[in-house]
Amino acid sequence: MAYNWHFEVLVPYWPVFVNGAIKTLQLTFGSAVLGVVIGLPAAVGRESRVAPVRYVMTAYIEFIRGTPALVQIVWIYYCLPILTGLQLSSISTMIIALGIHEGAYVAEIFRAGIGAVDRGQFAAAYSLGMSRMRALRRIILPQAVQKMVPPFVNEFANLLKVTTLGSVIAVNELQHSATGLISVIYRPLEVYTALAAVFFVITYPLIFLAGRLERRLNSRT
Repeated sequence: MAYNWHFEVLVPYWPVFVNGAIKTLQLTFGSAVLGVVIGLPAAVGRESRVAPVRYVMTAYIEFIRGTPALVQIVWIYYCLPILTGLQLSSISTMIIALGIHEGAYVAEIFRAGIGAVDRGQFAAAYSLGMSRMRALRRIILPQAVQKMVPPFVNEFANLLKVTTLGSVIAVNELQHSATGLISVIYRPLEVYTALAAVFFVITYPLIFLAGRLERRLNSRT
C-alpha cells in the first residue's frame, strides 16, 4: 500500500529542527575543542621516549578506540556519580565524553601527520640545539598541519553525526528533538526524513571542504 507523505505538517515545527541543529553544533564544537586539547599531548606522549608516559597514552588511545562512544557516554553519566558523587549535566557529559572519545582519534591524526614529515627535519632541529618539544612546536607541527587538515575536517563531520547519541541521556540535539516531535504529530517517516535532510545540509559542506582541501594539498606535492 502506498504511503501518503505529508511534509506540510512539519512546517509549524521548524523551530524544533533549528534549535536541535544549534544544540548539535554546540556539542560538536565543544567536543572538538576538547578532543584537540587531549589529542595533541596524547599523540606526543605515545611517541615519548619515557616508557610510562608512552604506555599510558597508548593504553588510553587503544581503549577509547576499542570501546563504543555510547558506552563511554552512559558510563560517565550513570557510573561516575556512583563512584565519585559527581553528577554532571547531560550537556557536560556529552562534551566531556565525546571530547575524550575524539581525543583518541585526533591523537592518531596528529601522530600520522607528524610521522609524514621527513625525519631529517628532527635531525636538523637537533643539530641546531633544539629540544624535541621545541622542534615539534617550531618545525615539525607547522609542516604537519597542512597534511592533517583534511582528516580533521572529516573527523569533525563524523563527530557531528555521533552527537545523536546524546538522545539516550535526554540532550535536546537533533535526534532527541525529532523523537519528541514524533510523539506530538505521529508522522515518523516525515520527521526522520527531514532529520536526515538537516544532517545532510549540515554535514555535506564539511565533507566537500575536506575533499577540496585534500585535492589542493595533493596538487602541491
